[in-house]
Amino acid sequence: MLIRRTRADDVSGLKAMLQQVWHQTYAPFLGRARVDQLTTMWHTPEKLAAETTAENCVSLVAENNGDIVGHALVADEGEGHLHLRRLYLQATYHGHGVGAQLLDVALSAFPQGRRVSLEVYENNARAVAFYRAQGFAVCEKLRDKLADDELYEFRMTKAL
Repeated sequence: MLIRRTRADDVSGLKAMLQQVWHQTYAPFLGRARVDQLTTMWHTPEKLAAETTAENCVSLVAENNGDIVGHALVADEGEGHLHLRRLYLQATYHGHGVGAQLLDVALSAFPQGRRVSLEVYENNARAVAFYRAQGFAVCEKLRDKLADDELYEFRMTKAL
């Protein structure tokens, strides 16, 4: 397994991996149409490409035999605060330490970081348990403003 910075030539593979993982993860409670809408809106090739060179972000991929199987995106929001915007991994790699490796490499890119936060759907029990195991704690429960029904996210934080 190789964890490295995302390159512009990774964008199409990264987009395909994100779409697959989003369907596996979110379709059970958001529905296929909603997942298609969100991945189309949030994972445009232009946005993914821009993230590879953004000054305040680190975009990483986990690669296995040339295939992108995971992704992390962390942004420095200033004053020691980091925001984990994405951490996704194909289901076949769950439980093998790849997610923890991605998280560690992404956070280590910002030695000035003092705390990190993220948002995760309350319904995504596997991810909530993963983040707790990595030392994150729920600090807030938020209603998803983009959802038509009552759907909640946890804001989780961790001191670095």
